[in-house]
Amino acid sequence: MWGEDGGRRADVRVVSGRIAEIGELTPRPGECVIDAAGLDVLPGMIDVHVHVADRIGRFELADDWASAAEIALRNGVTTLAGFATQHPGEALTEAVERCLARAAGRSRCDFAFHLTPTSWPWDWDGLAALAARGFKTVKLYTTYREAGLFSGYAQLAEVMPRLAALGMRLLLHCEDDATLAAIDPSSVDLADPRSHARLRPEAAEVRAIETAIALAERSGCPTHVVHVSTAAGVEAIAAARERGVAVTCETAPHYLALDQEALRPPEGHRYLCTPPLRVAATRDRLAALAAAGAVDLFATDHCAFTRRDKDDWRGDLRAVPCGIAGLGALVPLGFELLVKRHALALSELVRTLSANPARLLGAFPRKGAIAVGADADLVILERAGPPRPIVSTLADAYETYPGRTTTLAVRRVIRRGRIVVEDGVTLDAPQAGAFAVA
Repeated sequence: MWGEDGGRRADVRVVSGRIAEIGELTPRPGECVIDAAGLDVLPGMIDVHVHVADRIGRFELADDWASAAEIALRNGVTTLAGFATQHPGEALTEAVERCLARAAGRSRCDFAFHLTPTSWPWDWDGLAALAARGFKTVKLYTTYREAGLFSGYAQLAEVMPRLAALGMRLLLHCEDDATLAAIDPSSVDLADPRSHARLRPEAAEVRAIETAIALAERSGCPTHVVHVSTAAGVEAIAAARERGVAVTCETAPHYLALDQEALRPPEGHRYLCTPPLRVAATRDRLAALAAAGAVDLFATDHCAFTRRDKDDWRGDLRAVPCGIAGLGALVPLGFELLVKRHALALSELVRTLSANPARLLGAFPRKGAIAVGADADLVILERAGPPRPIVSTLADAYETYPGRTTTLAVRRVIRRGRIVVEDGVTLDAPQAGAFAVA
């Protein structure tokens, strides 16, 4: 079995959905025994950045909680974290109840939510009550004025000390809004999807990250930068972390596996996401940094739209809903990068896909570890199985990695002590997931 500190040979006893004992154990009468000899046992993986069962602008997302959890479990992901974004006229606490109701009874994975307040001033009493219930993260954006999501740096400076006082962590989408606004759309060919990267350059991300680091250092607020797409951004975060700033980051598999060549017409619009795919040199530097441990965790930013909605753009890339599928590719691509390409131990996969994601949610070590008292979320893997296609989503959305395969075989998935997947197939009569940090 594997943890973030390494692997060892041991038996694991599960009682009432929790890990009760670890060691050299003798089966008791009536116990179900799973023989994992020759295989690897890891804690359940966690994707902390998924967009499902929601509407973005005028578009409904392709995945609901049922389809998202299905492809997640097939690939060893047992916990998903989405976003509870406050709607106009809605209290933040009401947004949370709305989102919990959508997931409850539909998700076969455990689930959590990051909070996004959009009214101003914030309801700090309500936020404190949610923090006491286990909601430990707030997600904000340094752009997207037109969507009503923008938070300026002055607002961040005001809220970050108060979030720190509540024991909460700030998640931040980093693109400098002033940099983006200074770019004239008429200066690029809006019929060429590659222009999306010119409208949202690397400099915008790096400037916002540098400002976020300064604010985190001043306020003491733990800050996590989501979906970093630039090597320079990761390097700035790593340097800040070295000098003691409480700042972490994630990147997504598509920034490690794809580059701007995917945006070439005629199908390049299907790969539009924000931040955009970068040039190959940036991708390669980012992948090297991730393999060297500079990235805290991987998360997909899974945001799949239907094929029809992706294709209905009429020659103006600004009309394309930005987001791509990735949920089912998280574990296979993480394995391919870290273990197969860079010859790292499976403990690095545990660190980036399980332990650190659990820490971000405030759920470690109940999640993200094989430890006495932890939830019995376990994944049994075979590294050298027969090649199989990587499938990012089961919804009617374009596959992000067509033609790619993996030898990583998911033999069994156990969530809270119950077997939910055998040989890549989910079992009937599923048990519904639950709030991950309750």
